[in-house]
Amino acid sequence: MTDDDLRKFSEYFAKLAPPKPSGEAPNPEIAARAQAVIHKNFCASCHNPDFSGREQMPRLAAQREDYLLKALRDYKSGQRPGYDATMDEVIRPVTEQDIVDLAHYLARLN
Repeated sequence: MTDDDLRKFSEYFAKLAPPKPSGEAPNPEIAARAQAVIHKNFCASCHNPDFSGREQMPRLAAQREDYLLKALRDYKSGQRPGYDATMDEVIRPVTEQDIVDLAHYLARLN
């Protein structure tokens, strides 16, 4: 793709409406665990408090749960590198259960 092609694609995607949350509200117990992980790792400082994303930090709110699971697992394993060292550092202490909780919670955020 040319640089112009990439600009056109990015302009198109930037105009799309944000995704709608996945189905039902988050399980309150899972949400509490996910919020503790979010708070501990300062996730909202890079991805915005509403998880809408900014600049190179992707939107997390209302993404598909299966996508979030794969992306977080790939970051954790090193298969998907972050844009800078921050994500690599943040994801290191996150457990598999944390990843499952985060994906459940974030997929259901507006």
